[in-house]
Amino acid sequence: MKHVIIFLIFSLFLLKSFGQTPKAIEADLLRSFKKIEYWSASKNENALDSLGLANTLFAQNLKKYTSKYSTTISYTFDSLIKAHLDISTSDDGLFRIYSWDTQTGGTMHFFENAFQFKASDGVKAILDTPRREGDNRPNYYKVYTLKAAGKSYYLAVSLGIGSTKDMGQSIQIFAIEKGKLDDDVKLIKTQSGMHSHLDIEYFFNTKKYPAISYNAVTQTISLPLISNKHKVTNKFITYKFTGKYFERVKS
Repeated sequence: MKHVIIFLIFSLFLLKSFGQTPKAIEADLLRSFKKIEYWSASKNENALDSLGLANTLFAQNLKKYTSKYSTTISYTFDSLIKAHLDISTSDDGLFRIYSWDTQTGGTMHFFENAFQFKASDGVKAILDTPRREGDNRPNYYKVYTLKAAGKSYYLAVSLGIGSTKDMGQSIQIFAIEKGKLDDDVKLIKTQSGMHSHLDIEYFFNTKKYPAISYNAVTQTISLPLISNKHKVTNKFITYKFTGKYFERVKS
């Protein structure tokens, strides 16, 4: 009888392990993620509450898997990307952002994000929770890597959508310090002091417009210049890394 119990326990362990392969994790996350789209399109009178719950459950599942299974930080998750989950990974593979539209807004879009990072004591994941009520989180879609003085910094570019015409872009600097993710790395020097991010706001139009970018070779951040009529121009403001911080230079 003892041998039978041991065999059953071992069999359950194998089944559990088999069920948590990268493909199984992706399939489970995709099922959860598609419920957001389902409830967003639903005409059910309780659809809004169900949509909020679908976002909460997906965020919890995403955090659970990305913190428990270290291999997820390098897994491609092709089906989730196809379903419009943005996944941006640093060049060194130590930092990743998952970002999605909650579909809970109208002309204003609300996004949620999960940050995954590899520290000395393992892979961790945290949700990008608002700092105050009404705080609209952006959609992160690109992560650049800066290595300086033996440290790694991550420059994440994001997009915010306030309405059909109000748009915004930002570049935020992150770092992994003492097993935690630091999202307040003041590495940018401006006339108002030291900051961890640069932002622009403008009126959207259907024409193609420049975006905030980072050049890893020249270690420069380029921000499109916004006119006094809140329109994006083809001119740029440039911040160059001097070895200690980013400082504005002539373009």
